[in-house]
Amino acid sequence: MIDQLRNKKSSIILVSKLYLAFVLIQAIELTSTTVRKIIKIFFNIGFFFLFAQGFSQVKIDANKRKLFYQQYNDKLYNPDKLLIRAKNMVKYAQNDYEKALAYSNLGDCLYGQGNYLESVKILQKADSLIKKSDSTQNRITILYSLITSYRRAGLIVESEETWELVKELDKESSPFIKTANLLYTQAKIFDIDDNFCKAADSRKKYIQHIRKIPNTEYKNMFDFAMLVQLCYEQIRCGRIDEAKETLEKTEIALKRIKDKSPINLYEFYLLDKALINVKDNHLSEARKNFDLAYSHPNVDKIVIKQILQNRLEANIDTPADQLKFSKIVSDITNSQITVTRDLTVKETIKNKNTIKEKRENIKLSLIIFICIIIVLIICSLFIYKIRNKKIKLRYQKIIQELKNPVVKSSIFPESQTNDSPKEKISISEETEKEILKNLEAFEKKRLYTTKGISAAQMSVMLKTNTKYLNYIIKKYRNSDFYNYINTQRINYIVKELHDNPHLLQYKISVLADMCGYHSHSQFGSIFKSIKNISPSQYISFLTDEYKNRS
Repeated sequence: MIDQLRNKKSSIILVSKLYLAFVLIQAIELTSTTVRKIIKIFFNIGFFFLFAQGFSQVKIDANKRKLFYQQYNDKLYNPDKLLIRAKNMVKYAQNDYEKALAYSNLGDCLYGQGNYLESVKILQKADSLIKKSDSTQNRITILYSLITSYRRAGLIVESEETWELVKELDKESSPFIKTANLLYTQAKIFDIDDNFCKAADSRKKYIQHIRKIPNTEYKNMFDFAMLVQLCYEQIRCGRIDEAKETLEKTEIALKRIKDKSPINLYEFYLLDKALINVKDNHLSEARKNFDLAYSHPNVDKIVIKQILQNRLEANIDTPADQLKFSKIVSDITNSQITVTRDLTVKETIKNKNTIKEKRENIKLSLIIFICIIIVLIICSLFIYKIRNKKIKLRYQKIIQELKNPVVKSSIFPESQTNDSPKEKISISEETEKEILKNLEAFEKKRLYTTKGISAAQMSVMLKTNTKYLNYIIKKYRNSDFYNYINTQRINYIVKELHDNPHLLQYKISVLADMCGYHSHSQFGSIFKSIKNISPSQYISFLTDEYKNRS
């Protein structure tokens, strides 16, 4: 059912793609004739390939699918048959999901044969295919296989990285599944690293954790497999008493299994019995169980090597038998060394290429960084030049105004009759003349530099009232009181700095005080708002000008 839904979803996506292509082709009708013809050709070609892809993926061979799932559901355990089954699955697979399952099985078979390099390659291919589907749990299963394949191949870094990736993906799983996966994988990693005591601890916690699962035929077989491995790890750790207790539980689990056809890890059960026989000094029983384990029909190369190595360590055989077993172990080891050597060569080439690529990337990054810095410097210089040019134009405007000052309005100028204040004020011509005369005297004496001067104080100085003062300032200076005072002060200091070069050496705070300001910040702000350049910029241009003259 899940697989049917997945194919249905895939079909919907493909149909959506085809519909989108059709809509885009129709949209081209809105473009110009020549461009429309050219683009339409490309879209027609693209549409054809999309249609071909959709047709090829939607159309599923029902017979192939049936054969695929017959192979997939075949749970009989036999190393040789497993490999044939996996290859058949690859042959019958018709979509990415089925191919991922097939390659996952093939990778596990190659792992069982000790061909870790090929196992890694095939499982990587399975992972790349399963990522295209929405089957996160299946991907996690494949990645768990990759972790052990990497580890067996000596690729510890890749194993650890994949382990971290699995933990990240497994966050969405239920706490029960997540804990089970964690403990099982830890036990497997410790087992591969020959850290049997830690492996036994993790596996024991795992077995206790999964006891919550209801008893089924599959559960009995699984319990048997887990207990067999726990027993072996306890023996290798030196916990013989614990191993004996575990072996008793293993035999109980074995009795619960109804189907006595080849049982997964049965050879390990025999190996456990043999090793405990050795510890109890029952050597004839030990040899018998070693023989049964070695001759079991479902034994792969890794397990054969493990059985014989344990047997050789027990030292219970004649020299001739030991030589025979040593030869078998040596042959398996040599085949593994060959695989490892090939892996090392390929990994060395891969690492060299990676280092070369990294160097090239660093070099490219450095070049890009330098180019960015150069561009930023050029842009900064360009912006500075434009900004400096604008500031210089403002400076030149100030100098031009100093050289050609605007003549102040006399009384009743015709040009200002229309710009007189809108408020009607009753003031005689004689009074207006008197106030304007006093204003000019006020400006000549530079009384506007008086600190904290107010409109009331100025009206007293001009022998008038604030109402008449504001009227006169508006009419003859086209300003209000505060703007008038600030403009007079700034114009004054601008002229003083221009006419008296020695003032250029003064601090801004001193110049501010000369104008009547309490702080240099207030002075600088008002200066810039009136002249569009800062006091320091104005002083800098003046200084350069005087230096050029000299």
